[in-house]
Amino acid sequence: MRCLTVFDTTLRDGDQAAGIAFDRETKRSLAISLANVGVDIIEAGFPLSSQHDFQACCDIISALRDFPVKVAVICGANISDVSNVSAILNSNSVLHITLPVSDLHIESFFGITRAELIKKAKSITSYAAGLVASIEIGAEDATRADVDFLYEYCDTVIESGAKVVNIADTVGLFVPSQIELLVQSLRSRVDGFRNNKAGLSIHCHNDCGLAVANTLAAIKSGCTQIEVTVGGIGERAGNAAMEEVIANVILHPEIYNVSTNLKTSQMGTLANQFYSAAGIVAGRMKPLVGWNVRAHASGIHQKGIEVSEKNYSLDFLYDKSESAENFSIYDSTPERIVLSRHSGKAGIRLFAKQIGLMQIDDKKVDQLLKRIKNSELRFIGITEFLVIARELQLTEINSIDPISCRNYAEYYNDTKCNVSIELSDGKIIDGEGVDSETALLSAASKISDLTIRINKTELTGINGTYRLYAELFVTNNQKNKTIAAIERLGNQPNKLLFECILDVINRNKIL
Repeated sequence: MRCLTVFDTTLRDGDQAAGIAFDRETKRSLAISLANVGVDIIEAGFPLSSQHDFQACCDIISALRDFPVKVAVICGANISDVSNVSAILNSNSVLHITLPVSDLHIESFFGITRAELIKKAKSITSYAAGLVASIEIGAEDATRADVDFLYEYCDTVIESGAKVVNIADTVGLFVPSQIELLVQSLRSRVDGFRNNKAGLSIHCHNDCGLAVANTLAAIKSGCTQIEVTVGGIGERAGNAAMEEVIANVILHPEIYNVSTNLKTSQMGTLANQFYSAAGIVAGRMKPLVGWNVRAHASGIHQKGIEVSEKNYSLDFLYDKSESAENFSIYDSTPERIVLSRHSGKAGIRLFAKQIGLMQIDDKKVDQLLKRIKNSELRFIGITEFLVIARELQLTEINSIDPISCRNYAEYYNDTKCNVSIELSDGKIIDGEGVDSETALLSAASKISDLTIRINKTELTGINGTYRLYAELFVTNNQKNKTIAAIERLGNQPNKLLFECILDVINRNKIL
């Protein structure tokens, strides 16, 4: 089993994604987390793109000085840029220089011939090799290049001192079979790859949704390095998602036959930190980290989960992960049972168990299911379930009176947000805070002694109807911290968030 080098470009290609542009401290913090996860090379950024980026790259190089990780920075293919950037590098740094290799890009960016591009590549690589310890030369738009010219380019830069050549599917147009053939031909036709004088790296974009599949195809064909990002963030549709590539490598050692230095038990923490720092949420159906990857709404699936949790689970990742570590990125999204007209008896039992109710007899299960299937709601939340259960005189909650929200209003005064909420029992509570979340939590503190923290939320909506997903951490004096994943649908976003808070308050009454 060969060792695969993981080159993470979250802080460079990911940072360049529209609307991201991390601040210096965020880049530094993420770099440390990437190092702790076991990434081999962290691309810190494009230092000459701005003074901010220059300082951020310096911060990261300094912060990671004592970590067993290399720091890469990228620069333009000219003498002055290479000279300026090399001054901030140390013996454990990588200088990444990229040049275009397709006729379209050569003409667009330099307006020169192929022969002139080869001459330029040789000159700049030789110059950089005299200044820094390690050079990676990129072949931009390689999948649209003439393949014989690509062989020549790779031969030239390797002979000139490149330690790694990065083959980029810049616009994500190849399919896995094409990537396999390209990597195989490069390893066969380029002496430096064949005799291991230089590593062959692959950098795939996701414009057509195949970045992960193409990266895996390259691994299968023998590339020595992959270039990935957390969550697949990157230019346009993004890059290959590190967590998805690694999950497949772990699941199928018989196909990929590689190992990495990644500590998979820490990838969930990294993913949460990344999405929080980026100010974005993973798509609902995003593999491994999306809200729905552990959500079960259909009766058939709920029955399967009731019989065995393994029926629709990726827990087998745990059995194959290196050093028997949990593939914790999968655990970063809580499992939840969603009740709707698609659910069945198993779903009722599982939902009741999940919110802390004891076993419900079959007659009550039938009654609950009938009410839920006849409901006009698209799904049933914790509070609605408890209201129905109390109306049906379910023994375990006869003494519980679930609280719901009747009316909600908010207004802003200077820098403060104020909320006024009428509850189902007629009581009116209010709250104040610097934003709506703190105001809502302030109001909630008046009806519960729980300590509630809003971990993350996702709000989507169209035509005045909003869907909110919220993850809440809950602590009380008797119990340890727990996490609740809650979904709400309605026309007032902040009212939905308060209803999520009420869900955990009501749930805690039966725990």
